[in-house]
Amino acid sequence: MKNLLEEFPAVDKATWVAKVEKDLKGKPLEDLFWHLGEDLSIAPFYHPEDMSHQATAPLLAGRRDNDWEIGEYINVYEDTKKANQELLEGLKGGVQAPLFRLFHPLNAGRLNQLLEGVAPEMVTLNFSEHYTEKQPAQLFTLLRAWYKEKGVTGPSANFTIDFDPILDFPKLPVELMAELIKSCAAEWPKVRPLQVNAKTFHGGPEQVVEELALTMAKGAEYLSLLTAQGIDPDTSNQHMQFGIAISKSYFVEIAKFRALRLLWSNILKGYGVKGKQPFVVGHFAQESQDENPNANMIRASTQAMSAVIGGIDRLYVLPSSHAQKEADTPFSRRVARNLQHLLKMESHLDRVIDPGAGSYYIEKLTREIADRAWARFQELDKTEAFK
Repeated sequence: MKNLLEEFPAVDKATWVAKVEKDLKGKPLEDLFWHLGEDLSIAPFYHPEDMSHQATAPLLAGRRDNDWEIGEYINVYEDTKKANQELLEGLKGGVQAPLFRLFHPLNAGRLNQLLEGVAPEMVTLNFSEHYTEKQPAQLFTLLRAWYKEKGVTGPSANFTIDFDPILDFPKLPVELMAELIKSCAAEWPKVRPLQVNAKTFHGGPEQVVEELALTMAKGAEYLSLLTAQGIDPDTSNQHMQFGIAISKSYFVEIAKFRALRLLWSNILKGYGVKGKQPFVVGHFAQESQDENPNANMIRASTQAMSAVIGGIDRLYVLPSSHAQKEADTPFSRRVARNLQHLLKMESHLDRVIDPGAGSYYIEKLTREIADRAWARFQELDKTEAFK
């Protein structure tokens, strides 16, 4: 069989640049550069000659595919029956990881009402507290009792709590954090009671380096604190997740999620943990939402794709009417969840490990962001930013 590639001779970068400059009719190629921050300039195209690194193994470590959990927000106010109805509607529509945004503390009765009709071994239940006096330990105890009552224990139990001590508590409850991790390590291998909530670090594509550096600094501080409590970093990583904002800048967001994996793998390597990945949860950035719901529905596809191609583990798509401060409707929730179904069942983005690998542009952008974020992280580490 004839090799068709022989019909197309290799073209070096200088030839490509000469062709581009000719088409620009005297304008310098640098006019097409994209500047992210003060020291990061992105060229309009990249060539194999620009690639000083090979494909990066940490992006593939431990992954058999590119699957992710389909999430949906469930706001839980006083009326837990209404929240339960929305939950069951979402589960029937294919939601795999509902996130309960709690605006009042739960007790055993309200938790049972909220989760009525749920098969706990089939879904990942996620909880975030949105009231002044957060009580992660009490919430953890309630959930543990509920799972045991349902006869679901060990690796069959899968839930998370958005517990971020640095963000939520004036004085770090280190002992509580360690107690929760130790409890999970003893009997709940899939449960993640600790989150590095990095959504507050998000400042748009121009701030991506600072965003990643601060995220790494916070995550590294948790590893250090837990190690001092006698918990090995591999165990801490297993029961930790990262909450990351997704902006509108398609290629930057792909590179950001890929760079995050490189950076965290490097931090773990410093502790002697190799071949392990962070668990990354994506949320649409609030400022990415437009007053026009139709614009949000269209934009949501590229936002979701950027996170998925970047290797997200769980994804939450905001309903299109979110910016209007209106209650979500069955239609807006359905469109948000069906977008993820389309990315899986029609685009098959869940089947290819690291879909962005091999793109000179994405690979180069990933490396540029990762290198600068690592340098900035080292500066923050010297100043003990989160001590």
